[in-house]
Amino acid sequence: MPLIIDGNNLLHRLPREARSRGEVRRQVLETVRRQNLMVTLVFDGPPPTGSPEIEHLGRVTVRYSGGAVADELILGLLPAERAVDWVVVTDDRQLRERARQKGARVRSLAEWSGRKQAPKRRSRHEPKLSSNEIADWEGYFSEGREED
Repeated sequence: MPLIIDGNNLLHRLPREARSRGEVRRQVLETVRRQNLMVTLVFDGPPPTGSPEIEHLGRVTVRYSGGAVADELILGLLPAERAVDWVVVTDDRQLRERARQKGARVRSLAEWSGRKQAPKRRSRHEPKLSSNEIADWEGYFSEGREED
């Protein structure tokens, strides 16, 4: 069951001090590490400087919409025929309705994350990952992936 996550929608559900694309990526990678999921994470706008428009991180693919609207990219990723095996994760009402019209299932961010309230703040005692640790995890999730 492939999932497509509205990255900017998730970004704006994070506590203000944690709002970054990097934090969204970290949370999605952590969730995928614990579950057997194939996820495409879609962000509005161009990728960060020096990053490709499409990144393959094992079972997570990160895509940036560039000059287009992310909702259109998300809907374009759904198969032309009924997308019954696909799930779109968003709280955007318009996107939810359009995805349903294409046959996809829709889940809210709370349903996907298993939380019914806003994400908890990170404890001061909880260690943050260094850039080297993040690179190690990205390498781990990318191992054994065949190139497209």
